[in-house]
Amino acid sequence: MSKVSTMVDEGLFIALSAVRMAVKNEIIIGALREHADYDPEMYADAARNELDVLIRQNDSYARRVRRLRKTLTRSRWTTDLTEDQHADISQLRLRRRVHERLSIALRAVAEDDRHVARIVERAQRAASDEIRAAVSAKLVRLAIDDRDPDYEDRRAARTEVFVSIDLAVLRLKHAERSGSPASDY
Repeated sequence: MSKVSTMVDEGLFIALSAVRMAVKNEIIIGALREHADYDPEMYADAARNELDVLIRQNDSYARRVRRLRKTLTRSRWTTDLTEDQHADISQLRLRRRVHERLSIALRAVAEDDRHVARIVERAQRAASDEIRAAVSAKLVRLAIDDRDPDYEDRRAARTEVFVSIDLAVLRLKHAERSGSPASDY
């Protein structure tokens, strides 16, 4: 496999990981903050939007690198270029080719419905795992053992927290759902 192909494959792997993570975060925010139902088509659109951003970035990088290389090679006295500048010309050509091919690879993924669906499925699975782990950790922290010597001492504090916070939240949610005012004021 050529150096360019290897770099493009590695870049594609990193880019797709970033897209999957962005979609995972959107799924989590949608579920927890916006109480939205899981909609694979909506998240497929989000994945395509993320891919589009990366495509445009790579296109832009390729154009910028091409201009930099042209600037260096247009010098009247290319024989006066240092060894580092000659290496820069070669490196800039390599970077341009990588950005152009990475852009093409990302565009192919964005146009492939099955590939986008796999990204969304993996993001959904990662979001579910992350939410499950967070809920499990919270439940473990909240576990109450009635054999604990301080059980009775902490019971009054737990009851007070329940009454002051949890019941208040439940009242607000009930008021929100029923359309009644949240307070007496």
